[in-house]
Amino acid sequence: MTFLRTPLSALAIAAALALPAQAQQITVGLSLPETMEGFDFVNGMFRTFADEVEANSDMTVNIVYGGALGSPNDRLAQLRRGVLEMTDGADGNYASIYSDIMVLNTPFLFPTEQTAWAVLDGPFGDAMADDILATTGIRVLGWWESGGFKHFSANQMIQSPEDMAGLKMRVLGPLATIPVEAMGASASPVAFGELYTALRTGVVDGQDNSISVFNLINLFEVQSHVILTGHTYAFGPMGISDAFYSGLSVENQQVIDAAAAVAIAYNREASRAAEAEALVRARDAGVSVVELSAEQRDAFRQVMQPVAIDWLRENVDHPELIEAALAAVEAAQ
Repeated sequence: MTFLRTPLSALAIAAALALPAQAQQITVGLSLPETMEGFDFVNGMFRTFADEVEANSDMTVNIVYGGALGSPNDRLAQLRRGVLEMTDGADGNYASIYSDIMVLNTPFLFPTEQTAWAVLDGPFGDAMADDILATTGIRVLGWWESGGFKHFSANQMIQSPEDMAGLKMRVLGPLATIPVEAMGASASPVAFGELYTALRTGVVDGQDNSISVFNLINLFEVQSHVILTGHTYAFGPMGISDAFYSGLSVENQQVIDAAAAVAIAYNREASRAAEAEALVRARDAGVSVVELSAEQRDAFRQVMQPVAIDWLRENVDHPELIEAALAAVEAAQ
């Protein structure tokens, strides 16, 4: 008796055709716990993304909260290796793998959030996204707001660069440290988890963060003044593993692109609302919120921006992007 033998490869193909196709899953690693008052502009953005993707495709989105998949920089490394599909790394995290992004942290680069959005959504942001993809293997789907502008706080009135002299300020990284020291303050890299205690005990006199972060750790209990300098804009690329994205059908790529656009629009609106609510909360807690005139802000810019630009020229891969960013801001206004 003769047996007809079907090649193994043919059997495998037949078996695969007999089974339903397995839907792709997008795993998103986030830093914050699932519920965090005042920070829906981050978690809510990714939930919006997930809802849009799942409503318009057979893909599923698994959001893992609370840093369970590692630190932000660890998750970026996983993203580059294709182990993780998405994460919430912000500008400072991306600087560890793509130095040119620090150009967008130039003090007083953006006069308003709307100007920042126009630059990030325009030719400058598109070109940087293309270079991030080529350099890191991470595809930037858009740019989200990570709390908006950072402001100084202290236990005394600050209205000019001279008022900073002699203060011990908790700031992180050279783009914050060098401008603070140019104003006569001393910079101290206190860990975020130790910031409240450091301010309460006088280890440092002040700090800089967005108003949302200021309230997150109850700094209104240990700081009497917030000075609305708006010296640095905090943002994040919404990145996805290009190895994963490139393996999708064109239809599913389009779903992801559209979902990211909806999610970022949600983020920006939610971030603006969160900052407005955070300002009310700080004032209600007895904090003096100091609004500066255009002339006062410009006095800070004249001290802080030049020294930051000098440092950037020596520490980014493409220093010509500094002038390009300044030109893009000018064109966007």
